[in-house]
Amino acid sequence: MELGVQVVGEYEHVSKVASMCERAGIAAVALADHYLYGQSDADYARPAYDSLVQAAALARDTSKVEIVMLVSPITFRHPAVYAKTLTTIDEISDGRFVFGLGTGWHDDEHAVFGFDYPDLGARFDRLEDALGYLRVYIDDPSVGYEGRFWSLRDLEIGPKTRPDLRLLVGGGGPLRTPTLVGRFGDEYNLYHHTPDGVAERMDVMRRAADEAGRDPDEILISTCYPMIGGADQAEIDEVLGELATKMSTTVDALRERFEGRVPMLVWDDHAERLDEFRRLGMTRTYFQMIGQVDWAVEKALAALA
Repeated sequence: MELGVQVVGEYEHVSKVASMCERAGIAAVALADHYLYGQSDADYARPAYDSLVQAAALARDTSKVEIVMLVSPITFRHPAVYAKTLTTIDEISDGRFVFGLGTGWHDDEHAVFGFDYPDLGARFDRLEDALGYLRVYIDDPSVGYEGRFWSLRDLEIGPKTRPDLRLLVGGGGPLRTPTLVGRFGDEYNLYHHTPDGVAERMDVMRRAADEAGRDPDEILISTCYPMIGGADQAEIDEVLGELATKMSTTVDALRERFEGRVPMLVWDDHAERLDEFRRLGMTRTYFQMIGQVDWAVEKALAALA
């Protein structure tokens, strides 16, 4: 099982976690493209940065680890902006960038900044169109693209995109997401952690890939795992205490917020979860939440890598 760590926050923290991942031989450091973090006005006071700019900085400050955008919402930027941005970051990183695109989901984030935010079905329509645009841009822009919302003139465009640059598509839905992965994606970030339904989603993805003339065996299957860990309960509590301070809340409030959503376990129990993901057919897991406490990341990688 390959491991990655998703991290957000000020660049000093992001860079420190990325360096830890690189020293530990971890496959990837992932960023989350959000303009607000959390679910309340109090949460929104926490600093949130442009993750694509941070990804470009990481491209220069690291040398081995993959840099993964997990994920950017189609509602934020035109596909042409994404196309030029991913090409630029990939060149700076010498071929280590993985670009993920999704529908967007954070209602308040869109309302606060004034982004257009159609219903989920319409966002999926735009996601499909943008993935088609980006697939052509990466593979051969000279053939052009004419979609429902966006078009790309048939022209030789420079610089050329690395032909094996991965497009990541993520989500837990049973039909549209795995279908889009099969048609356009190189990595399927399957946010679904129980055996029920995983095989069905994989089958949908594989059928869509076959129908598009693509090899489903070449699509990386990954998942995200929100988790808090420690060698014992005392260390778990210490991580929660630092997280509570960062999030301007209490440990008790954080426990209530994480209940049923973020496993708070000792390392051996987390290792069993990783084995479960592997048995489900996933080959990479991105740790979430623990990435916000740098010393805890180091302990997690030492225990689980």
